[in-house]
Amino acid sequence: MTFSQLVWKMAKVNSRKYIFYYLCNSFAVLFFFMFSTVYFNDQVVAVKELESIQDALIIPAVALVVFTVFFISNAHTVFMKSRRKEFGLFITLGMSNRDISKLLLVENGVIGFVSIFSGIVGGAVFSKLFFLLLMNSVGIQGVSFHINSNMFLYSICAFMLVFLFSVGKSLIQILYFNLMDSLKSDKVAETIKMKSPLLGGIGLMVVVGSILLLYFTYATAGDAGGLLLLWTIILLAGLYMCLNQFFSFYIDIAKRNKSYFYRRLLVLTSLDYKFKQLTSLLMLITVMVMVTIFYSTLLLFFYTSVEKQVKEHSPFDIAYIQTETKNNISVHDLYTILDQEEHRITQHLDIPIFNYFQEHPYWEGVHYIYTFMSLEDFNTLTSSQDQLQDGEYLYYINSVPEYAYSNSDYDQGLTFHVGNNQLTYQLKDTKMERHINYLSYVNDIIVVNESDYHFLKNNLETYSANLQLINLNNWKNTIDAAKELENTLSIKNASTPPIEDFRTIYTLEEDLLQLSAKVFDYNREKHTNGIMFFVTIFLSVIFFFGTFILLYLHLFSDIEKEKVKYRKLYKVGITVKEVKKVISQELSFLFFLPTILGATIAYLYIMILATDIGGIMENPSLLVNFFIIASIYHAIQFSYFFYARRKMVVKIMD
Repeated sequence: MTFSQLVWKMAKVNSRKYIFYYLCNSFAVLFFFMFSTVYFNDQVVAVKELESIQDALIIPAVALVVFTVFFISNAHTVFMKSRRKEFGLFITLGMSNRDISKLLLVENGVIGFVSIFSGIVGGAVFSKLFFLLLMNSVGIQGVSFHINSNMFLYSICAFMLVFLFSVGKSLIQILYFNLMDSLKSDKVAETIKMKSPLLGGIGLMVVVGSILLLYFTYATAGDAGGLLLLWTIILLAGLYMCLNQFFSFYIDIAKRNKSYFYRRLLVLTSLDYKFKQLTSLLMLITVMVMVTIFYSTLLLFFYTSVEKQVKEHSPFDIAYIQTETKNNISVHDLYTILDQEEHRITQHLDIPIFNYFQEHPYWEGVHYIYTFMSLEDFNTLTSSQDQLQDGEYLYYINSVPEYAYSNSDYDQGLTFHVGNNQLTYQLKDTKMERHINYLSYVNDIIVVNESDYHFLKNNLETYSANLQLINLNNWKNTIDAAKELENTLSIKNASTPPIEDFRTIYTLEEDLLQLSAKVFDYNREKHTNGIMFFVTIFLSVIFFFGTFILLYLHLFSDIEKEKVKYRKLYKVGITVKEVKKVISQELSFLFFLPTILGATIAYLYIMILATDIGGIMENPSLLVNFFIIASIYHAIQFSYFFYARRKMVVKIMD
């Protein structure tokens, strides 16, 4: 028999092993290719509104690589484990380690090549369907599906690196092949070297302790900063110990109730063995569930709350700064562009302001920047009834209170020099609230009464401007009008001399004159959060499907040993009904303990981090989003569980 004939006969005899191993590798290529269709999408990379997306996708890309390394490595390990007895038999027939290495290279070379081809073909088909489905579901426009060379190159190179590493590790192991261990590999169970109930209890305490410490850090300091990473690393270390020794810990406690323990002896000891055997896999599933549910919940919250956030940060639908020569169009032209039937102007404020730049007394070339507004206009803007005497001022911080920053240059009193006289102004009050869109030089405003306003304007070297603040009754439909206004202002500004004074020392002219339109911010945030939510769901599906395959692969790779175990138990009196019950209980723990644990940790992290935005009860949509995503995740998990249980029962009872 020739070498090639031997390879072919082995492939036919072990067709199920080869097919499953091939499918795992093909799915890995498919995962890479589906993700690359988003990561290397030209519109995602090039469109101006989505400039920040490419960097944001690096974290999911790294997560996918880490997951796929584990996925391919485990699939290859299980495949090689099932072949050890065959390799031992070949050695007894005269094959050398070199021949087995050659056989391994041929098998994996063919499987790798076919996996790449089928994975890319399948990825091209399914990624388009998935892409269109999710893009439409999150309402993203202007991002079309297409394929380019980077998608193929990234998918093939990433897969080949992981695949060759796994095969290379197996080739090295062949050099230290033990013939006797290989021949009896299916007769010997894996040795569990350590059983430590104490370590399991310590792991559980570490998990609980790290979460409590993270919570108290946020509760007392308001921000954990770099400690978030530290507590997470400690939590993961404790989680691994807990999963590895949990059932040893649980059995140690259960033994105190003998009737409870002995009724469940078979299930508990079997789970203790399997949890130690599959600790790395269960750890991966738990972490992936935690990350995907946590990440999906936050991004869904950001996506669904875009309108609320935009309204908070942009109180007016249209806002811009108008000077004597810049952004200066007539009221008639302004209304002609904006006041249309589909979006009528409901409010228009024209508020005079002026800027004053005062040289710093100690730092040459550095200036204090003051923006002044009259009390009358301030009261109109904020619908307040404040009063000021001569020599008094309000320090108005135009920001959302939780993000407001008080500048010490403004809140200790002000001094100005007019000729030989020195004018001193006393702070009466500080106001923090967002009433004006983000525009240059309007974050910190000094409010004085009418007489002081006009006196300072006439006696200091100031730069006058007007705030144009406009609201419309249907701002979401103003995208075309806002673009037309922006274009009109740009053409007008290009025909006038550039600004060359203090105002452009600290900011560019285009930033100073930039049009702030609520619809611009809304569309940009909707695109950004929509694509990130799309990518998260995309990866969640990949991780979910991949972890199920891994768990399924590990469970059914030892199905022959499970048959032998239950056959022996059947001889000593266990019934078919009891066998089905034991199988169901084992699979329930293996399928649902990691997912429930991951979802619980995700919920705790959401609850802790939500303290930055007033707490989870102040943001009920965050809680609703979590339960929706977690419920969908577990509903799909139930279908996988019932499928695997039925398959396991049929295989063992056969």
